Amino acid sequence: MAYKLEYLPEANLNLLDAEIYLSEYSSTASNKFIEAIDEQTTILIKHPLMYPIYEYDNRFRLMPLPYQYLCFYRVDEVAQIIIIHRICHGMRDIPNLL
Repeated sequence: MAYKLEYLPEANLNLLDAEIYLSEYSSTASNKFIEAIDEQTTILIKHPLMYPIYEYDNRFRLMPLPYQYLCFYRVDEVAQIIIIHRICHGMRDIPNLL
């Protein structure tokens, strides 16, 4: 059974910021980024534990995205929900963002 996917408001803002930033350089890059997220989350809802636990904060799992972006999410196995917490570039100060 597939899990439900929920983006927290901060993750939605992160996604929009990344899309805007990438579109300033290339609409193709922006489109590729969004398509990759769609493809990866389609797989994720079927296999929510497939990505590793983030080594610096075990509350989250870490899904890599194109252009060095990272997706931090949690899995509620009882409610069968995947909660996307943050989407950010890997060069950011991640511990302070989480």
